[in-house]
Amino acid sequence: MSENKELVRGTFLLTLSILITKILGILYIIPFYRIIGGADNLAPFNYAYGPYNIAIAVATAGVPLAASKYVAKYNALGAYRVSQKLYKSSFIVMSITGVIGFIGLYALSPTIASITIANNVDKNAGWTVQQITSIIRTISFVVIFIPVLATWRGVFQGYKSMGPTAVSEVTEQIARILFILVGSYLVLNVFDGSILLANGIATFGAAVGAVAGILTLWWYWIKRRKGIHEMVASDMTGIDVSYTQMYKEIISYSIPFVIVSLNYPLFMIVDQLTHNNALNVAGVAPRMQDMFFTILNMTTNKIVMIPTSLAAGFAISLIPFITKTYEDGNYREMHKQIQTALGVLAYITIPASLGIMALSIPLYTVFYEYSIEGSRLLFIYAPVAILISLLSVIASMLQGIDKQKLTVFIILSSVLIKLVLNPLLIVMFHTAGAILSTAIALIFAITCGLSVLKKYAGFKLTNTMLDFGKILVCGFVMMIVVELVYYGLQFFISPATQIGALIITVVGAITGVLIYGAITMKTRLADKFLGNIPNKIRRKIGLI
Repeated sequence: MSENKELVRGTFLLTLSILITKILGILYIIPFYRIIGGADNLAPFNYAYGPYNIAIAVATAGVPLAASKYVAKYNALGAYRVSQKLYKSSFIVMSITGVIGFIGLYALSPTIASITIANNVDKNAGWTVQQITSIIRTISFVVIFIPVLATWRGVFQGYKSMGPTAVSEVTEQIARILFILVGSYLVLNVFDGSILLANGIATFGAAVGAVAGILTLWWYWIKRRKGIHEMVASDMTGIDVSYTQMYKEIISYSIPFVIVSLNYPLFMIVDQLTHNNALNVAGVAPRMQDMFFTILNMTTNKIVMIPTSLAAGFAISLIPFITKTYEDGNYREMHKQIQTALGVLAYITIPASLGIMALSIPLYTVFYEYSIEGSRLLFIYAPVAILISLLSVIASMLQGIDKQKLTVFIILSSVLIKLVLNPLLIVMFHTAGAILSTAIALIFAITCGLSVLKKYAGFKLTNTMLDFGKILVCGFVMMIVVELVYYGLQFFISPATQIGALIITVVGAITGVLIYGAITMKTRLADKFLGNIPNKIRRKIGLI
């Protein structure tokens, strides 16, 4: 299989699996939102996931993606014994870091809870420090399992086998969601338990999902270990790497990976540690603080993150391929890979984000409830998905060309910008200020990343910028048409009811897809990113 075909296949599998998990991740919120009783009651669940994501990133320390890069590098040399040596030892190391990560999060839970909710100890004024501490400690147990799960996926990816990662991500999500929904329903409706206990059960669902993911990978390993052992037996290179040298190289790879993987979780933890305190300064009541934070970091975030699922698939699958073409000195092929990845990403992510903006009111109503504040924040948040996607892919490209130190500097600088701007902008614009500070920080990081690609990889931005401009124009035309359709339907259907909102959303989405597809095929823009698919459509309908 050629390099491009492997890239396309790997990207497709990972993108499909991530898209499925993202869709499941938002669909389950619909019943869970109703089971738990609204945004305010979801706050403990939401508060637990910010610190958990940071703990996971630190505990895995970027080793999964570093392992992918390391295994791909030595497999390309035919040194399969070195790859085997790595994955055998990495499971032990990752088990230890998982336990350390659990202990760290468990111990820090009271401090995190205290900062998060502005030291509230009055149950009548909102969730208390003690309650949030108990929820964070519940989810801390999951940190034990995740490093092993993530590292095993990285090993498979290093062998250019994306299927195990894709399937395990889906099984992990399904097991997690089933446990959350069934567990929380039983607590509240059968055993007459508390909202806090239901949140605790829901957070523990992440552990159940992790175990399901590990079992899936174990099944794949049993199927494929014979082939891997044959590859090891064929190793005649004589290359050997000591454990000291191996982990020195892994650490040099992993530190940039962990910083990059921490980028958006760090943005979210900055929100968690500053949002309620800043709203407190602005005079917003504690109960409203809980509700607004849940809207910011959970309900709107779930919808906005759907378009960004594409970026995650590209980021994971790009690294081994760009690393190889860069080390081979094949800059022409590398430039093609970069331009293709950015173009396809923009072609799908930009219209998806603009579509979410156009349908923010009925979308929010369909998934949660009719809420002017929720819909307003979703409208503001939607275009940020484009920036998140771009940074994720660009950061991976920078690592692929061995510019890890610059990547770390860019990411940390963007987090610092977010940290400085967040309290000020939240006091000025309330929760919308947190979204604005994220956008500013992301724009800074993307600009720096593109400059590095231009300087050190010789990548010319002209064609890519032209593609982005054309896509934006087509996207805005689509958005205007969808908005007109939405406002027209309002005279006949109420967007304040879930059935009415669903009808408006479906009609608007279909209209958007048809308009965007027609424009981009008419202008031949789609041909650059979808291969022969536009021509097949043209032949079938004979209109465009």
